[in-house]
Amino acid sequence: MAVVIFCFLALISMGYLFYAVALRYRFTRLGKPENRDDRTGERWKNFFTNIIRQKKVREYPLFGLSHLFIMYGFLVLLVGMPNMVAEGLFHSYIPYLGDNYVFLFVKDIFNGLIILGLCGAVTRRIVRKPEYLKNSFAAFGKLGLILTIVLTEVFFHGARFALGEDLQLRQAAPLALAASQLFANFDVMTIQKSMTMLWWAHFLGVFAFCFMIPHSSHLHLMFAPFNAYWYTLVPKGALRRIRNESGEGFRADKMEDLTWKQLFDAYACVKCGRCNGQCPAFLSGEPLKPKGLNARLRKHIEKRAPLLLKKKAAGTVASEEVAAKPGKAKKGKTAGEGKSLNRLMEAFDQEYIWSCTTCGACMEACPVSTEQPGKLIDLRRHLVLIEGEISEERQRVFDGIAECGNPWGQKQQDGADWAKALSIPTILENPQAEYLYYAGCAATCDETAQKTAAAFVKLLQAAKVNFAVLGGLTWCCGDTARRMGNEVLFDKTAEFNIITWRKLGIKQIITTCPHCFNTLKNEYPQYGGDFTVLHHADFLAGLLREGKLSVNKAFDKAVSFHDPCYLGRYNGGCTEPRAVLQAVPQVRLREMPRAQKHSFCCGAGGGRMWTTPTAHNMITANRTAEAISTGAEVIGTACPFCKKVFAEALELEGSHVEVLDIAEILASSVEVVE
Repeated sequence: MAVVIFCFLALISMGYLFYAVALRYRFTRLGKPENRDDRTGERWKNFFTNIIRQKKVREYPLFGLSHLFIMYGFLVLLVGMPNMVAEGLFHSYIPYLGDNYVFLFVKDIFNGLIILGLCGAVTRRIVRKPEYLKNSFAAFGKLGLILTIVLTEVFFHGARFALGEDLQLRQAAPLALAASQLFANFDVMTIQKSMTMLWWAHFLGVFAFCFMIPHSSHLHLMFAPFNAYWYTLVPKGALRRIRNESGEGFRADKMEDLTWKQLFDAYACVKCGRCNGQCPAFLSGEPLKPKGLNARLRKHIEKRAPLLLKKKAAGTVASEEVAAKPGKAKKGKTAGEGKSLNRLMEAFDQEYIWSCTTCGACMEACPVSTEQPGKLIDLRRHLVLIEGEISEERQRVFDGIAECGNPWGQKQQDGADWAKALSIPTILENPQAEYLYYAGCAATCDETAQKTAAAFVKLLQAAKVNFAVLGGLTWCCGDTARRMGNEVLFDKTAEFNIITWRKLGIKQIITTCPHCFNTLKNEYPQYGGDFTVLHHADFLAGLLREGKLSVNKAFDKAVSFHDPCYLGRYNGGCTEPRAVLQAVPQVRLREMPRAQKHSFCCGAGGGRMWTTPTAHNMITANRTAEAISTGAEVIGTACPFCKKVFAEALELEGSHVEVLDIAEILASSVEVVE
């Protein structure tokens, strides 16, 4: 009878788990096609790095070690589980498992490691709890269930030892042997009943876990390994091109408008909150919660996918539910609460969508390889291109780019004076130039960026680099338009620049703006714009290595370098700016607590520099305060956007701390090598 009951429960629980997981996988396949099966070698490398080695999880020492113990311990426990079935039901063992001294020893040690891991997890939730981590009865319940599964396995074998069974295996299972001492004073019948209870408790816990997985964050056990394999291999800073060759439009209003991988992310998400713990908007009190992005998407999928499958089976198209246009959530409720979620846009109010700086910190922090920024950009694209939900500030930015070639809306002839004053040849005057210095629209329109450009030009001239600028031909790269959702404007901008630059014979480009650098390097190739693109930090570091710049004058100040998101996190440019600063005599580099790939955004990205005044931008205020707290006299950076908002924030505070680009610091110390 026990065999029948066990087989029935095992079939029901594991069958349900398989059905529920397979159904959710079918849900994800209702999304648009996207190729994630190329470059298999690199994909297996990602899998090994983030799943087998747990690289991102181990960045959090206490939890990383705890998670490692629990994960690998459970895998070993699963391997030995069939043998425990045989022991309990048939009083036998599976050859090479139940009589394998090495395996039994390893399993017993890993049982101990799981217990240690659970202790670490509880300690993290109670004693060393991060702000982004939410405690709940369910969270502790899951830890308790895992502990029950492990302890019942250990005490079951301890009871067997106490009965005198498997005595020859005692030395292979030290933890179970220690547990056997608890049964030393029990009679045989009591021990046998205890064994039966422990055995059933163990497998009832396992069966309960099977039912729990599809409805909890533990669903990531099934989806996360595949998500790591299918992680994007395009450059981190590149958004996907949404307009195909036939010029079809774009929507992001329902789950089927997104790609299957974007839907897959929703089920791979472990809801750990690390993305919230790194998000500058969330940490500065703004509405955005990156963790909620996948959670709300998952709710939308669960509501809409069954309808789509039903209609698909019937050979009809899913009915279009009528719903109100997206707007602000009702007072007392967060976006998405109390709504039908028939439309994806119902899950998010506009403040949520536009709070994002597109800094990529959430994506960098995610241990299961979800990709949040692209989804938010798609929501913006839908608002701008389909709904026409464009504020006056954003419309001014779009008009400025379309009509004047820059988000400021400044006439081209008004922005070329800085280059003329420095006698810099244009590409038309020096068509044989080896490099085009693409100063971008910031240097064309903003005085703080023009100071950076002037310093960089001085360095190029000192190193006798053959370069030229575009002058009056300078046009915005399109980064701002794209990240503010206007893909059509970006298309036109990119195509215009690529055609113009090809006619001018441009091959190599240097830029002082990480946004321009990222766009030209990682996104223009989508349009056939294959140029060699360098950021000035990398170029200057190269000139210093080659001895083409002589740095003699001291810069006796403490400098705290702020890593621009689109240089450091997206493009790995963390060491080069520091190499430039360290080459300057007497510079005292003082790192902020959050630096390099974990840098905290300045708050200007994603179009916010034009839509969120610095006086109201808490992200900028928080980062500025962090830089000042290092005791720095200068905030160094390598981005005109960062430099501008920091300068404005410091002016508002009346601070005497300076903001300088690395080119300005280096230029103040350089001498020409004859």
